[in-house]
Amino acid sequence: MPSTCFDPSDLIIPMFDAHAKTHEMTVQFHPGQVRILDYLVDCDRFPFHQVADVVRCCVCLGIEALLSPFPTPYALIEARMNILNDERFERQKDVLGESVQKYLAAGDVESARRVVTLSFQEYSRIQQPYWKSLWLSTLDTPIDMLRRRGVNINVKVSDPVRFPYQRIAVGGETCHLALRSSDRSR
Repeated sequence: MPSTCFDPSDLIIPMFDAHAKTHEMTVQFHPGQVRILDYLVDCDRFPFHQVADVVRCCVCLGIEALLSPFPTPYALIEARMNILNDERFERQKDVLGESVQKYLAAGDVESARRVVTLSFQEYSRIQQPYWKSLWLSTLDTPIDMLRRRGVNINVKVSDPVRFPYQRIAVGGETCHLALRSSDRSR
């Protein structure tokens, strides 16, 4: 009787058939898809060692979904959303840092602190680990700018194992962003 348990090794699709034949293809990808493929190799959730492993798995799963009698339109929408989310991220990834820089240049430390706090709260609510980690990484530069201005920032997150960026950056076990200013001029 087949096992119904998930085995990560099942995600590795061989590149050769039973006769040791293979076929090489050249395919162009959206840059956001390439970033997600790289993430899937590096995230340690799956047994992939190279992007080709991920691509073979995705092709296998995609073919199965397309050949099914009723492909779910929801899955197609979600798949396309990854591209749209990536494009949005690429357009907006530097906006927070630029805003904090403008506030600090104008001497408005409180507004800079507030925008970082609100961004952290918003980004912490993102459910998908890939996008959550990516958006939280945009806080690094603004937090450094605030620290240089005397604002002590302590960032801790809820699940340091699931989100590699957060584990590396803060290694905490609770979810909060604490900002304390040593700037007495307010």
